[in-house]
Amino acid sequence: MTIKNRWMVVMFFLTATLCLVAANGCSEKKTQEKMVENIIEQSTGKDVDVKVEKDNIKITGKDSATVIAETSSWPSGLTKDIPKFTAGKIERVVKTQEKGDTWSFNIYLRDFSSDEIKSYENLLKKNGWQTSTMQMGDKGGFLNGQKGTMGINFTYNLPEKSGMLAAFNRPEQG
Repeated sequence: MTIKNRWMVVMFFLTATLCLVAANGCSEKKTQEKMVENIIEQSTGKDVDVKVEKDNIKITGKDSATVIAETSSWPSGLTKDIPKFTAGKIERVVKTQEKGDTWSFNIYLRDFSSDEIKSYENLLKKNGWQTSTMQMGDKGGFLNGQKGTMGINFTYNLPEKSGMLAAFNRPEQG
């Protein structure tokens, strides 16, 4: 299963788990965790452990760990090579750590403008990133960047003033 497909499965089950926990309270949390574990395991073919905590969900497997956190803070574990996007508001962060130095952060943002995205692209370039932007009129677009084994993909919807900044590291596999 590709990383994108696995991510979609995880996000679907995150949403389902959060809804179940909110609707049924903590008394059924263990049952809900097991149910989500079973669904993810059947979807991916891999054993996982799901823990639902106050503001986050942790999904751990043999070779990876994912934390989905409701937060308004820039992730502290993200390398300094990826400059902070200081515009708007952070809603949640999804961090995945895989074997070795393979990782990804998905940062969900709201309330920013196209000018702030252009400023962020300039900041990336200033810090040695190669970037490209594709904007679809006043609807939204993509900002992509590459620096060594790291990359970013920032997809955004301008009318909704929302987007997701995906930062990742994919070292060469030997």
